[in-house]
Amino acid sequence: MNTLLKTCFASLLALFVCINICFSQAPSQVAMKLKATYIQLKIYPGSKPKKLAYLKSFPGNKQQFAEIFQNGPLHSEYIEYLNFFIGMAKDFPADVVGKAVDIGKDMTYDAGTGKQMQLAIVQLGIQHPKEFAAKVKSLPGHDIDDLTKFLADAEDHKKYTEYQGLIDVLDKINEVQLADKLIDARVQREKKGH
Repeated sequence: MNTLLKTCFASLLALFVCINICFSQAPSQVAMKLKATYIQLKIYPGSKPKKLAYLKSFPGNKQQFAEIFQNGPLHSEYIEYLNFFIGMAKDFPADVVGKAVDIGKDMTYDAGTGKQMQLAIVQLGIQHPKEFAAKVKSLPGHDIDDLTKFLADAEDHKKYTEYQGLIDVLDKINEVQLADKLIDARVQREKKGH
């Protein structure tokens, strides 16, 4: 009986270790694919297929983003990868804006990757307001609310001039409702305080 218990315990422990290894390797494989496409693009910076491969391998939602950059193997390099991704908006504005918004709609502010993604989305909105407005308006209402809350989450809006810049640009292209949502989110954040 004692041997049977030990065998069962050893088997369960081995199963647990195998499951843990399997699940911990999945994000690493995704991160390594991103890293490989990044290296290829650095070698061939003008290659449209390499750019598309990088864009395709970049995380498409908050969970993937967190697994790679917040908690994952590329955490120390996230700014480099994010800036490279955002720079691709020059060639693929709708795709980059779309992925950035899809990531941002589920994020919460933090001083590291969250702050960088927040600023990147706001900058993309300023540089590509039509694509930004079209993507945001395609989201369900609760996702729009979550995104605007995330973008408005700042300690001091007097220093967060980019946010007002996004509101101004949206007003200029007659996206008044979206600009008003951003204003409302800022007012709510300012009421919340620190």
